[in-house]
Amino acid sequence: MEAMVQKIKEEEGTDNDELPNHKGEFGYSKDNPILLTSVPESRKYINRLIYIKPGSSQYTWERTGSMISSIVSAPIDEYNLLDVDSNIVKTIYIWPYNRVNSKKVPEGFGLMDG
Repeated sequence: MEAMVQKIKEEEGTDNDELPNHKGEFGYSKDNPILLTSVPESRKYINRLIYIKPGSSQYTWERTGSMISSIVSAPIDEYNLLDVDSNIVKTIYIWPYNRVNSKKVPEGFGLMDG
């Protein structure tokens, strides 16, 4: 499994914040996912992600599954941002097979120091 992940990183990963062939809005499109190096890094990133909205309350994240994209061969993970009533506020997409962790955040979010 580790050799397969390394091969994906070498062949499809990048040293940039976005894939060169991305489509759509960063983080909100499965064709322009947030690029991270692993599933554990995805969890760390999500725990540091802050939704910036006046009057916003506490939020939680829920991974809904993996999906196929037209821009990479390895699956992209989908996460929902849920409010206190479990309503979906935002959906973001993460690709955990990149060479480096993206420093970019989706529009409307900030990243806590970590």
